[in-house]
Amino acid sequence: MTAIFGRYAGFALAVAVFSPATAATAAGPVDLLAHRAVYDIALVGEKSKSFTRAGGRIAFEFSGNACDGYSLNFRQVTQLDDGEGRAKLMDMRSSTWEDGEGKNFRFNLKNMVDNKTSQQSDGTAERASDGGVSVVLKQPHRTRLDLPGEPVFPTEHTRRLLDFARAGKRSLALPLYDGSDGGEKYYDTTSVIGKLIEGTASDRLEDAARNAGMTEMTRWPVSVSYFEPGNGDRVPLYTMSFDLLENGVYSNIRFDFGEFSLAARMSTLEKLKVDACKK
Repeated sequence: MTAIFGRYAGFALAVAVFSPATAATAAGPVDLLAHRAVYDIALVGEKSKSFTRAGGRIAFEFSGNACDGYSLNFRQVTQLDDGEGRAKLMDMRSSTWEDGEGKNFRFNLKNMVDNKTSQQSDGTAERASDGGVSVVLKQPHRTRLDLPGEPVFPTEHTRRLLDFARAGKRSLALPLYDGSDGGEKYYDTTSVIGKLIEGTASDRLEDAARNAGMTEMTRWPVSVSYFEPGNGDRVPLYTMSFDLLENGVYSNIRFDFGEFSLAARMSTLEKLKVDACKK
């Protein structure tokens, strides 16, 4: 079971997909909603291959604009129980900032298991004019490194997802860097974008989003799989699926770790006021 918990700890990477971004359509730029949301976590199905019970919450707050950059504060607390007295409490916290052009990224992440730190990273990443990314870490130790390829940062990843969805494209493959897993790794991602869902055509939207006036909003079903970098056939570390609303809000979230799956349903949603971009 230790290996499973270690794999689940990498779920902090999902922060990357939670980060809304500015996107453009043929009609011009779209404002993404600054908001604070809470999601309730539950095990999918009565039993999984590894756990009999799971519960917890995800809470995050997103704010910012293309001029000042985007900030995201995230926390997830999850209790996992295998039914044989081997329960674990997972606590994942993240605070990040990314500039509006996807060139600079700051991150501070911490994962805890049973109130003991299991992973942490604190640092900055910068994209050079040639597209390469350099990272400076303070934690877990001081170091500098250059990442291979041209991985995108979290907000840029979501921006491209939205661009592809609005253009009617069905897949997107990008390397992604979000500072997780000690800050020294990036991940390959493959996203599959489903057919556009017109506002009221779906009954999957949570009441919290409906009460916030989002019933009529267009959305797309999206599935993002995360892989260790490499070539050839690979099994994803995990897959995150969700409905992506046109304003950047995520609905009907599910995480598939192979041995078990978790659902995260929105329970509260609060719109936040943010100063308009003055560029």
